[in-house]
Amino acid sequence: MNQYGIRWPYRSRSAYHHHDDMELADEWQREVYLHAHQTMIENHFNSVLDIGCGSGYKLAHYLGEFDTIGLELECNIAALQQRYPQRRWEPCDLNQPVSQPVDLVICADVIEHLVDPDQLIRFLQQTQFQRLIFSTPDRSLLYRPWKRRYWGPPRNSAHQREWTFREFSRYISGSFEILDHRISNRQQATQMVTCKFPHPLPVGGESGAMVENDGAE
Repeated sequence: MNQYGIRWPYRSRSAYHHHDDMELADEWQREVYLHAHQTMIENHFNSVLDIGCGSGYKLAHYLGEFDTIGLELECNIAALQQRYPQRRWEPCDLNQPVSQPVDLVICADVIEHLVDPDQLIRFLQQTQFQRLIFSTPDRSLLYRPWKRRYWGPPRNSAHQREWTFREFSRYISGSFEILDHRISNRQQATQMVTCKFPHPLPVGGESGAMVENDGAE
């Protein structure tokens, strides 16, 4: 059984449970979008793809000065178009790669909802981008190892699984080069990873990844 970097005997869910956050603003992941904005400015980026953009509030309010594409469930597209008609919204289909290159991809608290997160990884591997930002709960900040929920399934019924800091680093580094990994919001138990496509290291070179193991087991 594929544990997606999570060690045995963790138990994941196996059926999707929809979570409707269309009425939320920036109560969650605000710092992720602020970090995304800083990344855009520092790198002189212009385009953003937000996978699972929810209500669209954070994308429109924190990254509205850039060219944005928000991917969401088809049932939410009409509401997004009505709220922010000047923005580009498209149905999210992980089997259909985005045809145009973008500078930054955001995937904020989405991966834990997917029955098969490898599908998202494959989608991202077929997307042309410069930087990629993930966020997801850090399980070791939510439960202690001697508590039943630490070994799954998560308390949140819409989450399939939750990674510890170390597990998520192991899972993501299998496909992308991690540039930064930190606890972005301890109160909300959020870990955030900034990464890019891997490239060969120079002979005798050192990895440029900065890993802040602030929420490790």
